[in-house]
Order: sequence, then structure tokens, then C-alpha cells
Amino acid sequence: MPAGAAHPSGRSKGAQAADGGFISKNGIAIICEEVTIAESTGAGTYSGSVDIPAGATILDVKIRNTVAWTATTSATLIAGDTEDPNGFYDAINLKATDLVVGEELNFDQLGGKPGVYLVAATGHRDAYRATATKVTVEVITVGAAGNAGRTRVLVIYAAPAAIVRAATKA
Repeated sequence: MPAGAAHPSGRSKGAQAADGGFISKNGIAIICEEVTIAESTGAGTYSGSVDIPAGATILDVKIRNTVAWTATTSATLIAGDTEDPNGFYDAINLKATDLVVGEELNFDQLGGKPGVYLVAATGHRDAYRATATKVTVEVITVGAAGNAGRTRVLVIYAAPAAIVRAATKA
């Protein structure tokens, strides 16, 4: 779809289209960025991050295993931000039933492993970021063997644009 063309949802493809985003009629860019994690032989820590600008709202952090992790002892994922590295998801076992191949954890399907930013009982989310931050993801593997695991983390956020409309009081 060419830049500026109408999208069936009523949005127009805009300046952030190269990042997977759209500019809606009210000037908010929806950005999607992905971190991929590929297991390699030997114990270690895999880290990835997505920059989140000041004033953004994190709409979702989706985690999907595409190939089961095969580390000898364990493969554990956490996701959060620079303030709390496990604020979104805590201690996801990538070798067992926490996240089997084909399943996805997201803000609506927490899988019993939410961090402090996601309150399963109420549905409340700590998603707005007044200052710039990073959404971070980390996988820690223990054990010498294992080199098959593959995980994809999709971060979706609404970035403020120059066209923000303030509400008026009648």
C-alpha cells in the first residue's frame, strides 16, 4: 500500500510504516518491533531490547516459541523494561509447559507468569511510559547441550506524534 493511501481500517500508512506502524487519524503511530532469540550450544544469557520513546504506551508484548528449547537443565525467559527486567513476564520455562511451540503469551493470555506490570486478577496494566525506556527480554540457559530453541518477542506500542489533541472543558 503506498504512503498516504487509505487503509481498510480507516488508518493511513504514514511516516513510521517502515517500522511496521501506521499513523491514525489522530496522529498516533502504532509501532511493532520484534526481537528474535536463537539458542546456541552452551549455557548463557541471551538479551534483546526495543527502544520505547517518552510518552509511549506499550500495547502488548507477545512471546511465541517457534522451536522448543533444548538446553540440558533449563531455559528461562523474563521480559520487562529498564526499571524492572521481569515486569511483564517472570520465569517463563521455555523447555516445559509454560510456553510450548505454537503457543503465545500476551497481555490478554498471561499464562500464569505475569510480572508486576500485569495484574491478572483485575486486568490492570502498567503500560504508559512518561520517560524513554527499553522493553527488555532475556533468556538464561543452564547446561552444556542444546542448540535448537527459537523464540520471537513482538513489542507493540503507541508512540506519541506531534499531532496530539488536548481535550477541552465545556
